[in-house]
Formats: sequence, C-alpha cells, structure tokens
Amino acid sequence: MVKKVFIIILILLSSTHFFAQNENDALRYSFLTHGGTGRYMGMSGAFSALGADFSILSTNPAGIGMFKKSRIVFAPGIISTSLKADYFNETSQDDHIHANINSFGAILNLKSYQEDDSGWRTVAFGVGYNRLRNFSKDITIEATNNNSSYLDLFMIKSDGYTPEELYDLEWLAFDTYATDTIPGDIEKRYIHPLYDIYGENQKKNIQTRGGIGEYVFSLGGNYDDILQIGATFGIQQIHYEEISKFTEESQDLASDFESFNFVDSVVTEGSGFNFKFGMIYRPVNYFRLGLAFHTPTFYTMKDIYSNSMKTNWRTADDNGKSYYFAQTDEYEYNYELYTPFRAVAGVALILSRIGILSADYEYVNYSKARLRADLVDDFEDANSIISENFRAGHNFRGGVEIRLAPIYLRGGISYYSSATSSTFNATGSVKSYSLGIGLKTIDTYIDIAFSHSFSDDDYMMYEYDAGLAEWANLHHVQDQISITLGYKF
Repeated sequence: MVKKVFIIILILLSSTHFFAQNENDALRYSFLTHGGTGRYMGMSGAFSALGADFSILSTNPAGIGMFKKSRIVFAPGIISTSLKADYFNETSQDDHIHANINSFGAILNLKSYQEDDSGWRTVAFGVGYNRLRNFSKDITIEATNNNSSYLDLFMIKSDGYTPEELYDLEWLAFDTYATDTIPGDIEKRYIHPLYDIYGENQKKNIQTRGGIGEYVFSLGGNYDDILQIGATFGIQQIHYEEISKFTEESQDLASDFESFNFVDSVVTEGSGFNFKFGMIYRPVNYFRLGLAFHTPTFYTMKDIYSNSMKTNWRTADDNGKSYYFAQTDEYEYNYELYTPFRAVAGVALILSRIGILSADYEYVNYSKARLRADLVDDFEDANSIISENFRAGHNFRGGVEIRLAPIYLRGGISYYSSATSSTFNATGSVKSYSLGIGLKTIDTYIDIAFSHSFSDDDYMMYEYDAGLAEWANLHHVQDQISITLGYKF
C-alpha cells in the first residue's frame, strides 16, 4: 500500500489533466524490445556479434560488413495480443490480432567480396525499415466496486473552484450533472450522485493502436575478415492512438442516476533521429565479439486529445430528456522527448558448419529520458519523477541456430528488465522465447519465426481520495509470427 500511495502522489504532481504529457510517455517510447526479420526474431534478436541480417542495422550496424552479396528483404508479420485484467477479484480478458510489416529494405554491396591489397573485403550500403515496437492491443477491466466511484476523482478536482473556474474535464462532469455544488458550502465543495452509496458496476475499455518504426541508412565494411565496422542514421516515427471508455452503472434502483460514460481520446505523432555506431571483432574464425552504441533519439512530438461525458437518468426532465452529453474541443500540444543512450555488447561462437550460439547484453538507463517544452516548468515534475524513480535496464538475449543445410533451425530467449524502481514498480519485466526455421538456396531464402512474450503491470484506474486509488493487475501475452522473403544478387 505504501508503494502505491507513493506512485499516486507522484502522478498527481505531474499532471493537472487526465491526458497531460508525463513520465508515462517517456517510458512508452523508450522501452524497446526486439522485432524484425524471421531469422532475427527466431534467435530472439541475439545478433549484435553476428550480422548478415537486415534487422541488425537497428542494433549493431557493423553487421552490414558480413554481407557478401547484395539483397532485398521483405518481412511481414502477424501479431496476436491477449490481455487479462484482475480487478476486485474479477477477471476480464480481451484479444486483438493484426498484421504489420516488420522489415523491408535492400543491402547494396558497393564493393563485392574480394581479397585485395587494400584489406577491405566488402563495403556495403543499406536502406530500409525496421519496426521497433508494437502498441496495438485491447484491454477490458470490469468489476463491482463497493469502495469508490470514478466520479470521486472529478469531485476532488472540482473542490475549491466555482463552476466558472473549473478546468475542461471537471466542467464536463458539472455540465452533465455528474457533479454538483453543495448549496451554501463556503468551501466550494462538490458532490455526485453515487457518493457514499457505492456498489456500482465499473467497466473500462481501452483500445491502443500504432507503433514505433525506424527508417535506416547504413554504411559499413569488412576489413581483412577480422574487423567489421558500421554506422546507421535512423529516422524514427511514432504513431500512437488511445481511446478509453469508462462506464459506471448504478445498482441502486432507488437512485434516479443510472450510469455515465467518460471517454478519453489521444493521438500522438512523433518523429526523431539518432545515430548508431558498431564494430564486430573476429580474432579467430569461430569466435566473434560485437559492440554498438546508440545515441539518444531526439523526438519532436504532437498530441491531439479530446474528452466527452454522457450521463443517463432513470427519470426524464421537464423537457423529456433522460441523458446529458458534453465534450471538449480537440486540444493540440507540442513538445520534445529525448530517449536514453543505449549500449549493446554481444558474443558469438561459430561451430563450424554445425551452427551458431550467440548472446547479447543491452544497457539502457531509463532515468535519463527527458521531456522538453517551450515552457520549462511544464515538465519539471515529470522529469523529476523520471530521474528519481526510473532505473537502468539490463536486457539479455540468447539465440541458437542449427544448420541442416539447406534447412536452418533456430531458437532463442530474452529478458527485458523493469524500467521502474522497486518503489515505483508500475511496469514489470518482459520475458519471451522464440522458435524459427529457414530455407536457403543459392539466390533466395525464406525464414519463419514464432515468438511468445509475457509481462505483468500494475494499472491505476483512478485516484478517489488523497493517497488512495483503485488498481488493476494486467497480464500481457503477445504471440507473433514473422515471415521473411529474401533475394540475393
């Protein structure tokens, strides 16, 4: 309980409105897992010491030096998300399936592989797209609540203000009679129809869509089959949509108040850039070391959000109206986001013609993310929360490939640690495993991979009194199939 009280206080400090930009935005766009081609995903992204795969351009661009031929790549995928919510000992589940493009692009050998006096065996240029994060999912949270009402939040935020002084969201509640002033109260306090007669059915539906993708422009080479170096200029694009609908239905038939719906809607568009530098060292043919550094991604962001509320009553008013509806205008807010620096190290063993063993370690300090705006004070509290309560992430990926030419069998596991401290554990670690198979000919190849990931998060429904809130536990499961078609020339 102490932990959750602490989280609530911090969230309240960082936001006046429900959809104000805060530390959650910084975390959402900084926390990345692996995604890409079928071979890359089949080995859980453990590729920083391997190379010769298009997805590596977003991880360790030195891998471009491993390509001995030019090629084009296209990798579509299907993602299934299942989310189970536990709220007041009641369980709800929602599922969502969608298709996307994981990767596409081309590798062009500017210098075909050859041994000559210069020492440079190959020089290659790569251009294309890798998908870094998926946001698409549906969430349903539902239970009977005998403790509080979502209207408590509107009531608390309205206290101390006259109706004319209310912010947009509190005005929605007042304008639809979900809250009202207490007659004669000199402290300007408010009341709502469900106050102290709880037991209503609550349901929240959340629909999110979008993702993070990166357009890559990479250059690198292979020197004497000992050292590969490379660099990537990445242009990242964010698209995020969230629509959440909170519904409460009164179970008190003696009350004239029947139900209300409150809808939040936000659309976020962002674009940014970063640089990645990497190397792969091969002291002997069977052993490789990889190292890469990613600069922060510098985003310019735009949020467009709006809200609406509808209340339903059992008895019509004098005009025959039994419901009231109000909505805000769309509001646009522009700001900047700087995601943290990343470092990736890897090791790989090449077991002759039998197969490959590889492992990666990734370091990213989420406490270094920062939000910026024209008004410096806009993000002072949010950035303080990020510094004090986010922590360094230690991510591990391991993969294996067994060669049964022309068939290749693959498997992998990964672990992405929580981005928040033990006193601010709003997000849990993400664990996954993967399986894959590939078929290669002289000029073409096809790779298929299946990955399964899961995680648990604490989700705050709303704050209903100073330092008190209602919480749900969310269990995420994501299954993904990636298919890669490649042609070498």
